[in-house]
Amino acid sequence: MRGAIVDARIGYPDVLHLEIRDKGGGVWRLATQDADWSPLDPAVLIGESVEDVAVEAGKGGLRCTLSGGDVLEVKPAVRAAADDPPSWELITPEGLLLEFGPGVRWRIGNA
Repeated sequence: MRGAIVDARIGYPDVLHLEIRDKGGGVWRLATQDADWSPLDPAVLIGESVEDVAVEAGKGGLRCTLSGGDVLEVKPAVRAAADDPPSWELITPEGLLLEFGPGVRWRIGNA
């Protein structure tokens, strides 16, 4: 998931959508569903490049180090029910889906 952020926007209801173009031209799509993120204004992310990605063990937080030295952080919301939506999901250029949440739950499948 390394490459240039070509689109960043907020969808309904308070969902962050990112599109990242890798060196091969493939597009990675990251979306939050039940999570907080920073920076709050997605417009500042466009034109930055994702240089490194780390997942917070046990909690599922996502931390993306950007080319300008800033960091995009996604923090899962506190959950009350097992049927809540995932905290975040990532779709690879090949259509593979990786989801985290609710709770400490991972799912890998086809988008």
